[in-house]
Amino acid sequence: MYHNPADYVIELACGDYGDDEIDKMVQGSENGRNLQWFKDPEKLAYHKPKRAPRPDPPKLPQSLQATSQMNQVKVLLRRGFLKTKRDATLTHMRILVNILTGIMLGVLFIQAGNEGSRVLDNYNLLFGILMHHMMTTMMLTILTFPMEMNILKKEHFNRWYSLKSYYISITIVDLPVAILGCILFSFLVYFMSDQPADAQRFSMFFAISMLVVFVAQSFGLMIGAVFDVVNGTFLGPTLSVPMMMFAGFGVSLRDLPVYLKWGSYISYLRYGLEGYVGAIYGLDRPNLACKRGYCHYRYPTKFLREIAMEGDQFWNDVLALVVILVLLRIAAYVLLRWKLVAVR
Repeated sequence: MYHNPADYVIELACGDYGDDEIDKMVQGSENGRNLQWFKDPEKLAYHKPKRAPRPDPPKLPQSLQATSQMNQVKVLLRRGFLKTKRDATLTHMRILVNILTGIMLGVLFIQAGNEGSRVLDNYNLLFGILMHHMMTTMMLTILTFPMEMNILKKEHFNRWYSLKSYYISITIVDLPVAILGCILFSFLVYFMSDQPADAQRFSMFFAISMLVVFVAQSFGLMIGAVFDVVNGTFLGPTLSVPMMMFAGFGVSLRDLPVYLKWGSYISYLRYGLEGYVGAIYGLDRPNLACKRGYCHYRYPTKFLREIAMEGDQFWNDVLALVVILVLLRIAAYVLLRWKLVAVR
């Protein structure tokens, strides 16, 4: 007998023993239905062939990342605060610039806030404060974020975290330094320039300052997400010039041509300046002191009427800034996602 039946059958099928043996094997096997090798073929039950069970398809994870979004945000926040702590030069410089600029403007416009003969000087100061908040925050984001983009492209491509988690973390990480710098600057310039010693007015002044800072940061984030440092540095200030023109400084909102009035409704600087003026000269402020014989703008209502900012528009300005902030944040997120998809 052949030592291995399986090998013997293979050799027969290959014709090693002649074609006649192949025919005998086919006839003898009866196409697999031969039951002669059973001891009692009569007791063999015929069963219908059963289909093999189909395995359930593997469940795809709801997220492309290996960890939850909450954990992603927590880790990114920890890393972001650690980077802020280690990058002491930039953090200290941001705070120092706010302190020095606040002192400089406070000394330059010292005691201009309560003097009837220096109302226009104080108006210039408010616009200068607006420019400080806009330029320092916007340009900082434009200059630093393109470097973060190189890291973001690699880590997001490797599925370390989602873009939503990253966006939430960078929004929160920058809050402490931005708020601290804004508080120091607002406190110095407000009291050195002798603005009204009123907690409500200072709170309104600070609220407008913070909103302008956040809007300018979002505007810079939009530019930094799409353009490199060179193009962003050119584009940021260039796009800010129309915002200044439509702010109502120099040319009042009343004197704008009809075909350009639409620009004043999309300029966040217009709402910032209007909010500052409302905080300082609104709320039925009493008459200003006048050390000279005649002060043309001794009456705050007269000055508000002159610059076409009559009425209490403060809360409308706050609402407009909040809406612009939300829209710019959404636009920055969309542009950031588009940039990540485009570079793949």
